[in-house]
Amino acid sequence: MPETGPIFLLGLQRGGTNQILNALRSHPDTYWPNGELHEVLRPRRPASLAALRCWAGYLPTLMRRGDVLNPRRPPGPLGARDLKWLHAALMRACADNTGEVRRYRRALAEQGFGPEAGPFGSRLVVKLVNYNVGLAPDLARIYPDATFIGLMRDPFGICESMMARGARPETILPLYRYVGERLLDLEAQGLPVTIVRLEDMVADFRQVVETVYAACGLDANATSGLCLQRKERVLAPDGRLVGMNKIDTFHAFDSVNAHMRKDVNRAARAGLPPQAVNGVLHSCSALMKRFGYATPGDAR
Repeated sequence: MPETGPIFLLGLQRGGTNQILNALRSHPDTYWPNGELHEVLRPRRPASLAALRCWAGYLPTLMRRGDVLNPRRPPGPLGARDLKWLHAALMRACADNTGEVRRYRRALAEQGFGPEAGPFGSRLVVKLVNYNVGLAPDLARIYPDATFIGLMRDPFGICESMMARGARPETILPLYRYVGERLLDLEAQGLPVTIVRLEDMVADFRQVVETVYAACGLDANATSGLCLQRKERVLAPDGRLVGMNKIDTFHAFDSVNAHMRKDVNRAARAGLPPQAVNGVLHSCSALMKRFGYATPGDAR
């Protein structure tokens, strides 16, 4: 059971990764950068001095390997210089986020969910989503003592949620297969990966957290809740959307299930057109069975 190495959370956007990420962040032994791997090492646009510094550090890898941190396409293998850069850049991103880690801890302590005092965490936690999941073997080369947590969701739910935000099935389904197959590849290679499902989190969040903590060698009694964020739209007087406010909400591990059910059900109401259902069945049936999901026609 690893007790010192970093923890990498691997999954799909709209797949429930934020809940597990924040459960890991809630543990006093952890620390993290301010965002997902691609967000802190490959900023969306050079709109600040910090973003320009990130792009400058990424440029040599970009020229040698292409845009390997792009979450919208599979990465290629990284060379030794790229791995050295990735580690150094990730450590800088974590150092820059020290204040936010301490703020998060204080907020949890004020709610009675965990200790505020004590030494700074020693376990790095980083989330990788979509095609960035393919970087896991490279991360295992940098961090031989790393632990990987994979999170899957029923492909019908992923499609419903992503399509409601404008994505198309022909983009979603290859991505779903890629992430699912990479998680199974990590398992087959004997790397320390624990795969959990969103549906099991919705049914019993505490049990899943205890499973994840045990896989990572974290004390399950060190914290009892987490902080999630609710987004509220900021509208101009004419009704235009001009921004989003993030509002912290706090939940005990034993009561977060109701919050998650509401969020999942809201996404599910979008429904899927018949061609999307057929696409899921054609593309993902084998993976669904591997991850324990029933397909139409299975015996009840």
